[in-house]
Amino acid sequence: MVSPYQDKVALWHWEGDAVGEATIDELARMVKTRAPVVDAIFVKTSDGPEWQGAYDSKESMKIRGPQDIRRWIDTLANYGLEFHSWKVLRGIQIDREIDLIVQTASIPGVKSIILDIEPYEHYWQGSRQDVIRLMSGVRQRIGPNFHIGISVDPRSHWYNAIYPDAWRPYINSVHPQCYWGTMQRSPESILTETYVTWGGYGLPIYPVLQAHGVSPDSIRRAQDVARSVRGATGLSYWRIGVIGPLEYEAINDEVVDSEVGPDDVWRRYGWQKIIAPYESGYMDGTHIGLPPGQVLSEFTSVRGHPIKYKQTRADRDTVWTLWRPNIPERGVYEISVFIPSRHATTRNARYHIHGIANSNQEVIVKLDQSRYNDQWVPLVVYEFDRVPEGAQVNLTDLTDENDREIAFTAIRWRQVVESSEPSKQAGFDPPVGTVQERLSDQVWPGTWFDATGYATYYTSIGPAYHTGADLNNNSPTWDSDRNAPVYAPADGVVTYSAPASGTWHYLIIIRHDPLPDGTVVWSRLAHVQNPLVREGDRVVRGQHIANVGNAGGQLPYHLHFDIAKTDILESRPGHWPGLNLDEVYRHYVDPKKFIQEHRPRR
Repeated sequence: MVSPYQDKVALWHWEGDAVGEATIDELARMVKTRAPVVDAIFVKTSDGPEWQGAYDSKESMKIRGPQDIRRWIDTLANYGLEFHSWKVLRGIQIDREIDLIVQTASIPGVKSIILDIEPYEHYWQGSRQDVIRLMSGVRQRIGPNFHIGISVDPRSHWYNAIYPDAWRPYINSVHPQCYWGTMQRSPESILTETYVTWGGYGLPIYPVLQAHGVSPDSIRRAQDVARSVRGATGLSYWRIGVIGPLEYEAINDEVVDSEVGPDDVWRRYGWQKIIAPYESGYMDGTHIGLPPGQVLSEFTSVRGHPIKYKQTRADRDTVWTLWRPNIPERGVYEISVFIPSRHATTRNARYHIHGIANSNQEVIVKLDQSRYNDQWVPLVVYEFDRVPEGAQVNLTDLTDENDREIAFTAIRWRQVVESSEPSKQAGFDPPVGTVQERLSDQVWPGTWFDATGYATYYTSIGPAYHTGADLNNNSPTWDSDRNAPVYAPADGVVTYSAPASGTWHYLIIIRHDPLPDGTVVWSRLAHVQNPLVREGDRVVRGQHIANVGNAGGQLPYHLHFDIAKTDILESRPGHWPGLNLDEVYRHYVDPKKFIQEHRPRR
């Protein structure tokens, strides 16, 4: 069964009373305006034995039966949005809940149903036998092909409380509620627990990410972990009505186009291709005269793709597999393999890499599959030729081991269009001052001082909370900082060098190389004149890049200098939170404190 969530982004809708829009049409228009990446809306259609309209006073959005669901389907379709139903199950009036599920599934245009079965008051109260009675009754009436998922609290201590083994024969996917803010956890830890707890369940996992009461930066981190580490092929976000403009921006960034790898190298990606068993570019066979289906077993991964596996052999290979992506051009590519939590216990899988540029030799990468748990694992980064039968990965079951299992799974190619390695002299210096002053332990050098201060309320150009520092030098005379050199505070690549609106006058933005701990930040140097670098230029710490200006005469001479911890300055070089202090903290760090904590070794 093809998953209805594959490559989809969805938002959850609870009830009309919980949103500001007056009609379904207004809500759909708002969603597509603020989050054009969204493909579907998960709409609550019932709660226990009642249609959701029984709890909703907004007439225009009430769901009181199939006719209202059809109205939702038709309206969402006008905006290119799919309709998926979700229901809270209680397990008390079983026959009535069966009837509501069947009625909903029978409506053309309902793409799937997700059953919310949390083990709390006002949620599932039934027994294991009630699960079987309910779901067998549903499947008897709607058949096996309609997609039904379950939404759960993914924490391990709640796993057995909902009788997961009883639901398993009747459902097709799991939608764990990864609410790190509510659970007072980090997105990384709750996603790890999710996949450890549910990874062995044998169904695709589509995380539900919290999108309110948490920072946009944490949403982006959760997206990166879910997509790029755990391999989620679809995501959803809780919920419409409490997601703000900045959170919608984060949702729009859900595609992972850059990240810092385990080697601490930052990479930006272009073309990407994932090949799983049975997909174009994958082939397998045996050396023993039997068809692969008689030698290889299969199961479905948390990504929703098939995984083949078999017991290992110490003395010979009996099966072979290959993945051939047909890369679009010669270039640098990162190759990763998805390792499941089940049936991958070999410590010596040998991946044969072919097609490396200027080489007729294959490269063998040995991987301990047993170390990993439902995640992408990078194998190599090389330059590959685009030649017939080039850029290929092969794997057999020869591992020098007996009685372990080797998994033949998905391989991912990502073209690396830009990369930055950690600087050997990693660290930050202030962007002004003489060479000797910038080498000292004093962060703001010599007689330079910060006239405003990070997160300080001020009114010089309108009320606002400052995002960084305003560096001035009035010694030995007033405006001693006039036309003073501005230096790159650390190694990196210029992502913006151009005039900007308002009092910015001229901006230079640098995306800095990862620090030894993998930290990537962006610096912004504003109001400058005589720019010496262009977008795309590589700069090194201490390189003269411009001179202190006065915003074309609009301001006193000074250098505005801030450091962003998110990529907000990549897409919005002139970003200015104004009176939104939370947004200052969300995107920026105190530049003085940051430099103090990240001085280079001398």
